Order: sequence, then C-alpha cells, then structure tokens
Amino acid sequence: MRRVVFDTNAIDPVADTPGAYETLKAAVQTGTLDVMYTHVTIDELVAIPDPSRRARLVLVMTSLGRIVPTGQMVVGFSRLNFCRVGGEEDGEVMDALRSGSIDHTRDALIASTARFERCALVTNERRLANRSRARGIEVLTTADLLTEFSPPQSLPAQRAETLPVTPDPSPPTEASA
Repeated sequence: MRRVVFDTNAIDPVADTPGAYETLKAAVQTGTLDVMYTHVTIDELVAIPDPSRRARLVLVMTSLGRIVPTGQMVVGFSRLNFCRVGGEEDGEVMDALRSGSIDHTRDALIASTARFERCALVTNERRLANRSRARGIEVLTTADLLTEFSPPQSLPAQRAETLPVTPDPSPPTEASA
C-alpha cells in the first residue's frame, strides 16, 4: 500500500485534471493508496476566497483521505488534539524544513507529518520538495502519484477501415480471357 501526505498545493491538480480524482479514489477504495492530510491543509483550503473553489477543494481532499495529527507542534500554528509533540531531533528537522523562515512553518508541519508517518509527501512546490528530500522524506508530485495509479495506456484499436483489403490478383484464366 502506498501511503502519502498531501500538501495543500497538490490538491488543485486532482480537482482540475479530468479523471484524476476518480483514479485516486479507486486506488483508495481498493486499499492500494492511503491518503492523509493535516489540519494545516484544511486551514489553508478554507482560507481560499472563492466559495465554490474552496468547497470543491475541501470536498476533494476530505473524500480522498483522512486527517492525521501534524508531525510536530508549533505554538501559534498547531491545533491541540491535531498535533504531536516531538523531541529535540524533531525540532531540528522542523527548523531545517522551515529554512529559518517562520513563513514556511505550515509547509514544514505538513512535511514533518510525512516524516513522522514514514510515507511520501505529495507536493508541487519545488522548495519544499528539495528541503524535504534533504531530510530523507520521499517526495512525489501530483503528476507522479497519478502516473503511479493510472491504468496503463492501451494502444488504440486498429479500425478495419484503416487497413484496406485488396483483392488477390489472380492471373487471368483462359476462360475469363
């Protein structure tokens, strides 16, 4: 079973790409994919100003996955009962994932969750992907995940009209001549 934690930006392609949601939902239903997300993901989604876009993305995320506590607790960002308190090493990893900037705390919480859960992080943000890989976290883009679970593309069936049938040229017989 493939286990993944979704970063907020990884949800848009699932909602916007025809067949993407259905592909991942089928994998979840067959037990080959376990999708997780955090309160941070939901917090970021509910901050989207367009109400129909917000509703669509929240619905896609919550119908595909399950909420798990963040891999760390950060005062001012984490919600009680939806976070884990880590040790000193976890704090060092969190600092590295933040790149010294408080602005990257939400992304770092999502990446630390993937690290804690020992699963892949699905993100389309290059900076977070690079910081996560440097800390030993497997990273996939949404396209990578969809490729992994998409059925193999079959070759188009050949249609009879594309293969013209020519009569067998028989030598003329004396009767026909």
